[in-house]
Amino acid sequence: MIKLRPKIIEYQEAFDKFVECRKEVNEALEKGNISEVFDKLVKKANENDAIAMDVLAYYYKSGIANFLKEDYQRFYFWELLACSKGNNFAIEKMQFIFNNTYEEIFDDENFDEIIYKNDITEENVIYVLGKEIAKVMVRKYKIYAEMLSTKQENGNPFSNEMLLQFKKDLENALPDIIEKLK
Repeated sequence: MIKLRPKIIEYQEAFDKFVECRKEVNEALEKGNISEVFDKLVKKANENDAIAMDVLAYYYKSGIANFLKEDYQRFYFWELLACSKGNNFAIEKMQFIFNNTYEEIFDDENFDEIIYKNDITEENVIYVLGKEIAKVMVRKYKIYAEMLSTKQENGNPFSNEMLLQFKKDLENALPDIIEKLK
């Protein structure tokens, strides 16, 4: 059986489905059945649904009162998974973390080769590079959905140190990212 690449989820489609899914979670919060809806969301993420991964990232970034503690590392890992699956809305949101990596790729002596090999255009450069950056980082961190699916209890709120570590990890992975793009 041939394994096909995951379909690119265009920005507007990803955004619309993200909003729809968040609305469902928020309604479940109001109705008191958040556990059931959140479990379905996790199940979808475990089935490689990049929208579900992005929505989980959103909720881990800020937490859900009396249900889910903020966990910035899980936010980052879920978002990386969503990006690696071609979710263009997730990639757009990760620009603030990926920005220095983009600049390093643009400055690489082989950038013309990278453009040609990856069919990069002015319109898709952020998405093509973002997806490849995320794929390398998913491998480096050895992230998989099932690993992130267990509900944590302690939380891991945002810290500048954690963000700096993520950026340092990206910097250290840059040779692998460029090699994968070449």
